[in-house]
Amino acid sequence: MQNFPALRLILKLGRWWALCCGLIAATAALLLYPLLGALTILPALFALGFGYYLGKSYVELVTIIVTTVN
Repeated sequence: MQNFPALRLILKLGRWWALCCGLIAATAALLLYPLLGALTILPALFALGFGYYLGKSYVELVTIIVTTVN
């Protein structure tokens, strides 16, 4: 773990990392769909949920790899 500070940071942040991924995805969705008007919230909510799930899965995958290697 000493050789991989990024992995250590991801493991330390845990669910906060997943929330940041979700918020970044939601912000990107809001910026990419400005022509939809009020309907922009729908892809942003989907992106928030998907980004959170993706970030959480990544943290779990890193945890499994680190546990297996050690």
